[in-house]
Amino acid sequence: MGVGKSTLTRALSERLDARAFYETVSENPYLERFYEDMRRWSFHSQFTFLSQAFRQHCDILQSSDTCVQDRTIYEHFHVFASSHLEQGLLEPEEFRSLEDHFRSLTRVVPGPDLMIYLRASIPTLVDRIRGRDRSIEANVQVGYLQGLEDRYERWMASYDSSDVLVIDTDDIDIHDDAQREGLLSLLEERIAERPARVPFQSVAATRRSSVSTVARLAGSADEFAPQPA
Repeated sequence: MGVGKSTLTRALSERLDARAFYETVSENPYLERFYEDMRRWSFHSQFTFLSQAFRQHCDILQSSDTCVQDRTIYEHFHVFASSHLEQGLLEPEEFRSLEDHFRSLTRVVPGPDLMIYLRASIPTLVDRIRGRDRSIEANVQVGYLQGLEDRYERWMASYDSSDVLVIDTDDIDIHDDAQREGLLSLLEERIAERPARVPFQSVAATRRSSVSTVARLAGSADEFAPQPA
């Protein structure tokens, strides 16, 4: 939320002539109600997001195009549903129902060839959310964002099912032409290194690298060579 995933998805899809898949926020009938009363509508909202994400993953699998997706089904469970449980927005039995739903769906959904993790501090996220002035996000609290950030960090610390590229967006302005061009060049190189459609379960090892400052984007390509996890 506010980290720049949709902007990067659009730019990357144009650069690679790829098909873009965006989170269908407007198609979730519970989301606005969730932001007004999180405890009441958390289960409904997350169940809907899991179902929508599954349909999107199926569309990606059926496509012969290179595809770029701005949020995966895995985040909806490992980050959002798990954070909602920890914050008391889901009852344990509600969480177990979401987990059963997620496990069933992901039995037939392979993972990505490359996972890109856009990281940002809470102050940066708050500034960006306020800057885009979406009424549906007006009631989002800092504590809620902090809970999501904690879950993202814990999930990514143990994620080993594909290549990972961590991008610190506090230091990179995706809306800046020069910085975006440097980032896209890096991503293009990383994507070219991998064979297409590596099954989720067959990836033997993860290569994890990161981009933490604008200055690094100006460096040589060798500086961004994948490093052992």
